[in-house]
Amino acid sequence: MIRLHCLHAHPSNISYIDDAFYDTGFDLHHIVDSSFMERAKQDPDFDVHKQQTYAISSLMQEREADLILLTCTQYIAAFGDQQHLFKQPIVPIDEPLFEQICEKKGPLQLVFSNPDTVEGTMNRLYSYATEREKQVEVEMVVMEDAFHLCLDGHMQAYDERIKEQLKRCMKQKNGDICVMQLSMVHAAQQVEEETGISIIHPLSPLKSFVHQTIAATKE
Repeated sequence: MIRLHCLHAHPSNISYIDDAFYDTGFDLHHIVDSSFMERAKQDPDFDVHKQQTYAISSLMQEREADLILLTCTQYIAAFGDQQHLFKQPIVPIDEPLFEQICEKKGPLQLVFSNPDTVEGTMNRLYSYATEREKQVEVEMVVMEDAFHLCLDGHMQAYDERIKEQLKRCMKQKNGDICVMQLSMVHAAQQVEEETGISIIHPLSPLKSFVHQTIAATKE
């Protein structure tokens, strides 16, 4: 049985991954590490180097995993390109999303609910596209006063705020829409059902990407 270990910064992400992989037969283990986010925000001495050291040390403890999935975008940015230190694949949840974005033709609105994740995510997206000689035509839509609702556990109010923003994006007609954070998926799916308009989200390509990654390790 495949052991899939999932590292989250917030427990609200667990249900998304459980739903995505419920029919795979994977042995899912969830690790919630909220201290990383807290230190990154509050401790000025917790710089980029210390964040990377922290991330590597934490992931080294998951030796029994066949694959480690990272769902926290700030954690992903801190980890960087350190896959060579690990025998098992480390899958950042935004990597398959980047692949889908790079294959998309025409403009795309990238919607963020957490402003703290924008810089690291966009730097990684542009780097990913450049390495593969891809051009991306994207517009960032950053919500400034929403993510605290998620952190405080007010998920219904959070989802409603996301839905309002997504419908505004649709009215602007500035290209297709992609939500960039796992916590936004439920709201995106609800808007899809209400409008019939497809919205790209981190779970869209994740399952097949994980299967492909695991298959590649067995070759």
